Amino acid sequence: MQDPRSHTCCFSGYRPGKMPFNVYDPAAVRALEILLDRAIDRAVAEGYDSFWSGMALGFDIWAAEAVIRAKKRHNVRLLCAIPHEHQSDRYPPDWKKRYNVCLVHSDGVHIFAPQYFTGCFAVRNRFMVDASSLLLCYYDGRSGGTAQTVFYAEKQHVRTVNLAKSAFSL
Repeated sequence: MQDPRSHTCCFSGYRPGKMPFNVYDPAAVRALEILLDRAIDRAVAEGYDSFWSGMALGFDIWAAEAVIRAKKRHNVRLLCAIPHEHQSDRYPPDWKKRYNVCLVHSDGVHIFAPQYFTGCFAVRNRFMVDASSLLLCYYDGRSGGTAQTVFYAEKQHVRTVNLAKSAFSL
């Protein structure tokens, strides 16, 4: 029996305030969307069909939306890893709407806790890495949850593709 991780990918990246471009610049966001679409197409060509998003503001939601777009071209699944039931309660209305659209189009949702607890985001991130053999990330060296996820993936020998290294035009 094939290990399900062999065809599962996860995402990690920055929230809007940490992205190194203006997230309200449509051209910059479109460039990131194109990078995500191409990375997902490459992953599908390598046999990946399941994609975990942590559903945080910014990169996670952009990645989930890219998987939804990929569903029009490929037989893929969007899986959502929610650290706690109230994750989106404080999201701005436009991001909350996008979050909800992603959940509606998802093929599975895993909620780790009914309430926030210290470390719930790290638990979610380790779960996604442990369930995957590929991490698509946006990481430019800044400390935080993305850095911890990238380092954990490397320690677990999960292949990492860093889209920040491809994003020279952003």
